[in-house]
Amino acid sequence: MKSLFALLFFLPLVVCGQDTTAVALGDTTIYTFADEAARFPSPCERYDTTAAAKSQCAQQYLLEYVYQRALYPAEAREQGISGTAVVAFIVERNGMINRPEVLRDPGGGIGLSALRSVVGMAREVLWRPAIKDGKPVRYRVVLPLRFRLEEPKPYVLIGRDTVYTELTKGVSFVGADGDVSTYFDQHLTYPNIPQDSCATGQLDMQLIIKPNGLVEVNDITDYNDLGLDFTSKAIDVATGSYGKWVAAEYQGRKVASAYDVSVTFAPTDPGCAYLIEDYNRALALMQEAQLLTADSTSLEAGLGKMDEAVDLFPRDGRFRILRGQTRLDNNLLAGACEDLSLAKEIALIDWYDAILPLICREPETETDEVGAEGN
Repeated sequence: MKSLFALLFFLPLVVCGQDTTAVALGDTTIYTFADEAARFPSPCERYDTTAAAKSQCAQQYLLEYVYQRALYPAEAREQGISGTAVVAFIVERNGMINRPEVLRDPGGGIGLSALRSVVGMAREVLWRPAIKDGKPVRYRVVLPLRFRLEEPKPYVLIGRDTVYTELTKGVSFVGADGDVSTYFDQHLTYPNIPQDSCATGQLDMQLIIKPNGLVEVNDITDYNDLGLDFTSKAIDVATGSYGKWVAAEYQGRKVASAYDVSVTFAPTDPGCAYLIEDYNRALALMQEAQLLTADSTSLEAGLGKMDEAVDLFPRDGRFRILRGQTRLDNNLLAGACEDLSLAKEIALIDWYDAILPLICREPETETDEVGAEGN
């Protein structure tokens, strides 16, 4: 799970010895120096004091705002990654935030987390624009954000449940000789619908195993839009496993914990055999592709195999997510937008909601891009 990061400093970068004024291109000029810099809104604006004092006060409120909203990425925490991300954005003449971008990314999703905090601010906050020669101007703000690992709590709150993520003894399954997959294979049945539709696909479920062995389904992701008949079958089997679990423990007492399960539905109709064969082939292609894309020297080959898998099953949400994330990681934003937007439509996921407006935005005009290059 995610925890708030510790923001150790939050100051504009100043490059000494360089002309920090953007190349003027009419009304598209973007400045990095002005008579008064753009400021985060704060109560200090109403005080009769200097612009410098107001700016210092605004920085404190900006720090508080970001600290309350920014999350430390789970990937970075798990890998022990910390460091400083640098994010830049334009404060327009009307105070709106535009064109946020990551200038420095320590990895582990830290850069993306920093970017999300700016995207959220763009939706909620109207800045005081920069002033030059008595007029509001476009202004480029550069913000370093330092992420430092904090000691996480051993639990998270899910609804009314306290679900432990730090365990001294993990949950164990005692049905079907201790094999959860075997249990689901034995009890999961295809819905009572015509199988000639050949509906095939995967569901991911997060189960909550209570201290008394009761099983609840916290979340379910339908990657192939199979529908209610299929999700109901999976939920029934999961909740029917009550009494077949030994609850996890934390410091000697039984506690609620999460357990992830994946199930696959495949028809037994002989007329669907060709589709099952294609599905297994697509799975193999994706597995091979993930190994290839982990190495930058074989990225193109890996993406090629992902393309083959997606061509076989263009509306498989899981395939779209895997390819979309790979494209996003390698700055192939148009393709990432296509894949992740379709995955959201198919599987109803909200994982990428914060970044879709960024990667799917319309390209900047040629004139505006030239202005950015001058900074």
